Amino acid sequence: MVAIAALFFAASGCNTENSRQQTGTSDKVNVDTVLMALNKAIATNANDDAVYINRADYYLSINNVDSALRDILIAISIDENNANHYITLSDAYLTSGNPDKCLEALDKALRLNPESREALLKKAQLYLIMRDYEKSRATLTQLLDLDGINPQAYFVAAIGQLEQGDTTAAIRSLQTALDQDQEYFEAQLQLGIIFATQKNPIAVSYLSNAIGLHPGMIEPYYQLGLFFQENGKTESAITTYKNILEIAPDYVPALYNLGYIHLVYLKEFATAADYFTQVIMLAPNYTEAYYNRGFSYEQMGRTDMARTDYSTALEKTSNYQKAIEALNRLDTLK
Repeated sequence: MVAIAALFFAASGCNTENSRQQTGTSDKVNVDTVLMALNKAIATNANDDAVYINRADYYLSINNVDSALRDILIAISIDENNANHYITLSDAYLTSGNPDKCLEALDKALRLNPESREALLKKAQLYLIMRDYEKSRATLTQLLDLDGINPQAYFVAAIGQLEQGDTTAAIRSLQTALDQDQEYFEAQLQLGIIFATQKNPIAVSYLSNAIGLHPGMIEPYYQLGLFFQENGKTESAITTYKNILEIAPDYVPALYNLGYIHLVYLKEFATAADYFTQVIMLAPNYTEAYYNRGFSYEQMGRTDMARTDYSTALEKTSNYQKAIEALNRLDTLK
């Protein structure tokens, strides 16, 4: 649960006050076009710090940190008193895995603008990454004293509370975030995950809300399917996993869980084997998929094929106890 939350924290904490280019790197034509436009702007306005920051933001969006750092430092040399430049610098340092430099940049931004909400939020997030919960909490208090309506601050607080094992406080913080912004996807999703872990049916509402906010995102569908699967709602789980496959036909966890449901709950062994075969084609080292396909074959009386899969599972993971027991079981049938 916390790992998923931390992933959303990292994603939600990457935006700066300067909006970044959203062009995908897979489309080379678009990438070249954007970069050409940015280069032209710099050639035309070489003494304008903003154009360097725009290109730095773009470089960060395609994970070219070295080029981004170069442009940010040029912008700072032009205007060293712009707090936002140091916030962008902090993003570059964090992306490059240098939290100490990131903290220095945020402190510089706050010296220039002590009431920068963005710098305070990023500083609280950074302390959370560093597992310094006390400083993260103190920074969030400082931020909320300036601006009590700040759902992201409550979300960051919730992640810290989850990591420290205080689920009740985390739920309160996440619900406060949603009180302030009903369309806060990460908060809807995280509450769904928490309540699903507790087997609380209200999880369905939160996860459904998250799906409604981002219908193309797989994670809320998967968490919803898992909740249905683990709480005896087999048909709903199947429907939800199939919804995922309409978005991403090669999504291995959904294929695997469909195989597991047909194997364990529905006893439809041929269908289960088909799903596990799809998993193996996409993830050839997935030990459990070989084992479960082997078990499906065994239930159908296809013992030679079962033996092959059990042996492969044992090759993929040495001393895999289930495969050893299965092979011994087949030996007793000879």
